[in-house]
Amino acid sequence: MKTELASTPQADSPTRDRYCSFVGLDCSGQAQRLVALLRPYIDDPARTNGFWQLFARKLAAESGPKHDPLFLIHAHLNILREQLEMHDDETALALLDQIEIECC
Repeated sequence: MKTELASTPQADSPTRDRYCSFVGLDCSGQAQRLVALLRPYIDDPARTNGFWQLFARKLAAESGPKHDPLFLIHAHLNILREQLEMHDDETALALLDQIEIECC
């Protein structure tokens, strides 16, 4: 009896599956791009709030141990989505969704 193995998607394949491999997903790069999109909420006194201030302290390791951006995004996924929806930030929301699907 011959068993066939399921083919693993290649990095250039339009369908990428984190359960097969993280190769080609650039999760760290995606997280860095999202953090750059979040900076206006963190840095602008007119847009910031308690969550953004806490998130900034965690990014800078002022409040506990230093975590990489991907970990922080994963740990705060729901509140990030809520905050971005309040501002109708479709660009950041799309990247957040992509990170959730491919990297978390």
